[in-house]
Amino acid sequence: MNMRKILILLVLLVAVVGFTMGQACAATTTIKMGNHKDVGSKDRILTFYQPKDAQNAKGVYAAIFYHDKKKGDDFRPHTYVLRKMTVYYKNKKGKVITRTVKPKNISGLMLLSTKKISGYTPYKSKITYTKMTKKEKNVIMNPLF
Repeated sequence: MNMRKILILLVLLVAVVGFTMGQACAATTTIKMGNHKDVGSKDRILTFYQPKDAQNAKGVYAAIFYHDKKKGDDFRPHTYVLRKMTVYYKNKKGKVITRTVKPKNISGLMLLSTKKISGYTPYKSKITYTKMTKKEKNVIMNPLF
């Protein structure tokens, strides 16, 4: 083989490995509305539905935070961040629709939300999460001042 073919094969190999590594790092879990699921050793994903304006605006939420029975909770996650939330809604007739939300800023990595849909009730969320990058960890864990 000549050098050009070897170089092309090497570039393709690096691209394929990079693509599969990026996909393998993400994990997805399904959580019923109002429940939580522990991810990793200490982070916890919580989903809830706020039907009326109260502490939070009405809508559907997914939050990730650090949870430790001995040390207590921290509102910031320590290992994982949210990448995508797909909410499944059902109406009285049984029709199911979905809405997908992705983070728009750094706080979206910890709390995702979508608006309430009239006539539909959310019943589960499919959450995609990944390990934090070093840059995200620095921004999330360090004080803002």
